[in-house]
Amino acid sequence: MIRHQVLTTEKVPFSYRVAGLGSRFLAWLVDLFVIVGLDFMGAMVGSVLIVGRPGLGSALFLVWNFVVLWGYFLFFEWLWHGQTPGKALLGIRVIQWRGTEMNFFQSAVRNLLRVVDSLPVPVPLGPGLLGFVVAACNRENRRLGDLAADTLVVHVELPRDAEALQHRSRPRSGRRARVRAWRCTTQLRPRTTAPRESLRPAARLDARGGGSIPNRETAATSSPLSLS
Repeated sequence: MIRHQVLTTEKVPFSYRVAGLGSRFLAWLVDLFVIVGLDFMGAMVGSVLIVGRPGLGSALFLVWNFVVLWGYFLFFEWLWHGQTPGKALLGIRVIQWRGTEMNFFQSAVRNLLRVVDSLPVPVPLGPGLLGFVVAACNRENRRLGDLAADTLVVHVELPRDAEALQHRSRPRSGRRARVRAWRCTTQLRPRTTAPRESLRPAARLDARGGGSIPNRETAATSSPLSLS
């Protein structure tokens, strides 16, 4: 496993795992099937237009084929954060050598040199024998287009330092969290006994053990000073 280390302007190191030749080849196969499907759709639409207007149908098919062959990798890698459908499926992307996203100029240079990387078959979707040999001869598997555009193909993953910072920022769940939850439940629990101020005088005397207060009729009959 080869890792590419990047040092930011704040002197913070980040490392990326470099994509191997196998994953890049599988991503190229997926993109090849997608491009063939897009060309087939263009051929179907062109064949329908050829029936009514033969010149217009042929011209539209040629323009569509040119846009798909030369613009598929260019616009996908530029607008989709360095990924194509094949690269996204395999979990890889193209970045700058400094570790940031590549711009339109770098994407254009990288994909224009596909013709050179495809030698001895000079087509944008060739087998890429020359590019394979060049990528196999350097440590980070960079073909001629990557060397000219100063780009690198890496796996999509969090750098080690960023992953460690994210792990540290997660909330800890332990004894403190359980104690805090228990305090919240005890504070929200309803009181089963009535407050002392709401009790009647008789009830307060009973609670103190001092007996009950006699009512007016009982006090009148038992008092020696009552009038007959």
